[in-house]
Amino acid sequence: MDLRDSYARQVKLLMAALPHVAKESCFALKGGTAINLFVQDFPRLSVDIDLAYKSFADRDTDDRFKCAANSNFSALAAINDALKRITASLNGRPGITAIRQENKADEKRIIVNTADAKIKIEVSPVWRGLLLPPAEMPVCERVEMEYGFTTMSVVSLADLYGGKICAALDRQHPRDLFDVLNMLGRPGLTREIFDGFLCYLAGHPRPIAELLASNWDTDRIATLYAQEFSGMTQQETSLECASVSNDFAAAGVEVTFYGSGSRVLAQF
Repeated sequence: MDLRDSYARQVKLLMAALPHVAKESCFALKGGTAINLFVQDFPRLSVDIDLAYKSFADRDTDDRFKCAANSNFSALAAINDALKRITASLNGRPGITAIRQENKADEKRIIVNTADAKIKIEVSPVWRGLLLPPAEMPVCERVEMEYGFTTMSVVSLADLYGGKICAALDRQHPRDLFDVLNMLGRPGLTREIFDGFLCYLAGHPRPIAELLASNWDTDRIATLYAQEFSGMTQQETSLECASVSNDFAAAGVEVTFYGSGSRVLAQF
């Protein structure tokens, strides 16, 4: 099976699923789909829907002496209810099967299938709330021409790329590295994005020093490139460009020492 054809079928399914997700106003789109289908001009295909839960619990409406677990429970209940509605809505579409999975405490997921494609819809019940307000956005023109039109609430650039840079350092996946390289071209490493990176770095489960001193596993990156990245880009991309290129190494230095942020990182 041609990988690009397989990815294209997944994008078609993803586009069919997005309107069902968009009905739930508590979620905003983040990750590779937000970057490549909405913010950038579709430089690569993306096959998962990653969601952020927008709201913190409204603690002003709670008695200040109540257990914080109450607001936590309310948020989890809201996430679960929204995912149930998305699942039911998708299952109402002919030819689509959607199944909720809750086997991981830090991840809630819907698996969406057709006869020839499968995608995931994921939201973290742990990382909730956003640094800056999201915005309703249309898909980019290239996506609209190939797959049709839709709109979705998309997280801010600070949230979008702040999280993406951390993901690139943590997972070392060619998809993440490719997205960061494209970010350096447009919109560039802005103050907003860097501040977002600092926030996501501070909240990352791995120690900051460990994340910033990533030991690049080139063999693993090469395997991921062949199995989970090759055929995704609109223009042919070499392994060197998509992984630990000199450009990305230089970007890591720029991110770490950009502006006054270097003094913040030094405290850790």
